[in-house]
Amino acid sequence: MSGKSRKKHFDIAYAVERLILKAVIAGILLLIAFQALMLNDTARVFLNYTTRLEGDSLQEAGLLSTSGKIIVKMENQELYPEAMLLVNGEPVARFDRQEVEVEVKNNDLLELDASRVKKQSLYFTVVGVSDNVLKPSIGMRVSAKNKIEVISRVKLK
Repeated sequence: MSGKSRKKHFDIAYAVERLILKAVIAGILLLIAFQALMLNDTARVFLNYTTRLEGDSLQEAGLLSTSGKIIVKMENQELYPEAMLLVNGEPVARFDRQEVEVEVKNNDLLELDASRVKKQSLYFTVVGVSDNVLKPSIGMRVSAKNKIEVISRVKLK
């Protein structure tokens, strides 16, 4: 008789273990399925309650401006058209006049290219920014000679 009860006890433990294993596998598959559904923006609205509470992002709603303006002035008396203002490594303005104005976006990299100017150091100052520009600030001064000098990474409000 003791052999029968031992076998019955073994069968119950084995059945419970199989049930737990199946539940864990089903839970992992459900987690993967829901995470895949959360990648879809339309499905996310129905699956995630906080998305319905938050609404659209401020940038999509048009409440945040996506661009700003920066005015950079060359302090040297002579004009140097070989000096250029770069945004993300691309030339956007030449210093063939004392001040240049450039339109920038958030996280743009603003640089001065004085690599072609061999005579003397050039001095530049940020003299104007639009209301939504946090960085660079007015009065920021940069000098450059024979190299590309970083002014700042642009931060918008």
